[in-house]
Amino acid sequence: YNQGTTDIFFDLLGSYGPRGFTDVLAVIGMIGLILYFVTSSDSGSFVVDMISANGHPDPPVPQRIFWSLTEGATACALLAAGRNLPNSDGSLKALQSASMVTGLPYTFVLFWCCQALMLLCREEAGVVDKDRKAFSLFILSVAKPLPQGILRLVTGTFLPYVTVSKVVAKVGGWPFHAWSPQLAGAIWGAVFQCMLLSVTIFLFCGLALYQWVIVALVIYVGFAAFLALLRSSARLAYSIEHGDLLTDFVCAFCVPMFTLAQLEEQVETDHEKLQAPPAGEVTL
Repeated sequence: YNQGTTDIFFDLLGSYGPRGFTDVLAVIGMIGLILYFVTSSDSGSFVVDMISANGHPDPPVPQRIFWSLTEGATACALLAAGRNLPNSDGSLKALQSASMVTGLPYTFVLFWCCQALMLLCREEAGVVDKDRKAFSLFILSVAKPLPQGILRLVTGTFLPYVTVSKVVAKVGGWPFHAWSPQLAGAIWGAVFQCMLLSVTIFLFCGLALYQWVIVALVIYVGFAAFLALLRSSARLAYSIEHGDLLTDFVCAFCVPMFTLAQLEEQVETDHEKLQAPPAGEVTL
């Protein structure tokens, strides 16, 4: 007989005394575990309810019940899905794996929240100006008129050459810009276009061999890094104090089409005097 992890708890309680006494401890322990999981689920539902209520400290009770039922239904579905696995612990492992997979992205969201908290503290302390200049267009907004804004998003998704060449020629600071702004824009637009095209090709190759997906991911990270540098160059050129290189990379990696649309809107609407970076250098 090989004890599993589910037996260790009761085995530990059994070492505290004779059979009758440890049975009482086991019942108390089970009640404690049930209360722990119920209160944890209730706390999680309350937090999700507050977030969905836009931060309201006293969100609606029916909405909280809805999230509780949703969480319970999700857990039951995962446990039921694991019954078909040959391993008897498959249900629990499926539930644990789903929790880790869905929770991992929120780790990076929390990193970004910590950065936002730091900026808030710097604003309250007067280190940075609350009314400092920002981009003309919010990162997830669509420019007006709406058809033109949608066209920019489509262009940024499939033809980044158009936007990149325009932005590089305008903000400067990139290699070859000292020779000719148009030449620099054309070269770097072609580089961005080739990188995105390579990502698409390798993703299709991944249907035959999974390792090509890894290659596509590596190239896409490089594409996002270059796009983050371009956004950073635009921030410096237009004296935009909102944001930093980490934010630039997150925007470029997660929503590259919106990032390109934001940059295009900035170079077309902001007519203030540019702060030119040193020629031939990509400024961080």
